[in-house]
Amino acid sequence: MPEQNVTTPGQRIEAKDLRCKDRLPLQEVIPLSTPLVVYIDPTNKCNFRCEFCPTSDKILLRKVGRPSATMGFELFKKIVNDLKEFPNKLKLASIYKDGEPLMNPHFPEMVRYLKDAEVAERIWTKTNGSTLCPELNQKLIDAGLDMICISVEAVSAEGYLKVAKARIDYERFRENVADLYARRRHCEIYVKIADSGLSREEIEKFYTDFQPMSTKIAVEKLMGWSFSDIKDFTLGTNPDTYDGLPLIQKKVCAYPFYVMAANADGSVSLCGNDWAHGTVVGNVNEQSLQDIWRGEALYQFRKTMLEDRRKEIPACANCYYLQIVPDNIDPFRSELLERLSKRISAGE
Repeated sequence: MPEQNVTTPGQRIEAKDLRCKDRLPLQEVIPLSTPLVVYIDPTNKCNFRCEFCPTSDKILLRKVGRPSATMGFELFKKIVNDLKEFPNKLKLASIYKDGEPLMNPHFPEMVRYLKDAEVAERIWTKTNGSTLCPELNQKLIDAGLDMICISVEAVSAEGYLKVAKARIDYERFRENVADLYARRRHCEIYVKIADSGLSREEIEKFYTDFQPMSTKIAVEKLMGWSFSDIKDFTLGTNPDTYDGLPLIQKKVCAYPFYVMAANADGSVSLCGNDWAHGTVVGNVNEQSLQDIWRGEALYQFRKTMLEDRRKEIPACANCYYLQIVPDNIDPFRSELLERLSKRISAGE
C-alpha cells in the first residue's frame, strides 16, 4: 500500500454540508440552458441487499416494472457526447444512481472518458466499496474522480450479514479503503454510514475505523425516497431528515428544473432518487439529451409542478425527498411558469 500523503483525519460533517454550498438562487436563473447536475447510472444492479434501499426489494421492483440493466460503454459515450452539445459545463456529474456502479466492468474507462470530455466541473460516485482493491483503486484515481463516497453498512462482518445480507471480510474492506485514501491525490474520500439502529459504541467504532482514512466522514439517518407511500424506506426510524436539513412541505420539486438522470437502460428521468423510473421524459437511445432537456415532455412535467398538480405524478405525489430538497421555488411558481411558457412559444 502506498504511503499516505496526509495524516489529518477526516472532517466530521453532516450530509447537508455537501449539498448546501454555493447554491444558485434558482428563481433567478430558471429556465436553464444547461442542467446543473446529471446522474449517469452505470448499472442498477447491486451485490448488497440492504432493507432500506429500493434496489434490494426485487418484489417491489417487479411491481413498478423497473428493468434490470447495465449500461454499455457505447451508450455511455453517447451520453457524454450529448453533454458536449450544451452551452455550459455541468456543475456536477454523478456516475451512480440506482445500483452499485463499480459492478460495471467499464467503470474506470467511463470516468476517464467523462473527465477527458471536460463537460463537468466535478465528477463523483457513490459505492459500497466491496470491490475495492489496490489495482482498482489506482484506476479510479487515475481516471480523474473528484470525490468518491463510500457507504459503510456496518462495523463488523456480522453487522454486514445482518444489514446488507452480504458476507465480507471487514478488516480487508478497511484495508482497501485505507489503500484508496493513500492513493487519492486530489480526490476527496467521503465515508458515511446509515444509522439503521446503530448503538453508541458502533458509531464510535465507525469513526475510529474510518476517520483516519477519509477526508470527510458522517453518520446519516435513513433516507426516504420517491413513491414514499409504497414503502417507508426509513423503516420507521427517522422522523427527521437523513442529512440534517429541515423537513419543509413544498408544492414544487426544484429537481426537474436543474437535474437530469440517464438510467442504466438509457431512459432519462428527472431525479437521482427516482428509483422506480416514474419521471421518465425521454430516452437517450433515441434522442439527444439537449432535445430532451428542451422538449415538450419535460416542459409538461415542469408545468404540472408549477401549477400545483404534483399529485398527478405518482412518483412525486408523496415523495419524502421533496421535503428536504434545499431549494424552495414555491413563491415563484407563477413567474417561472410564465418564463417557461414564453421560451416554449419562442421555440427556444
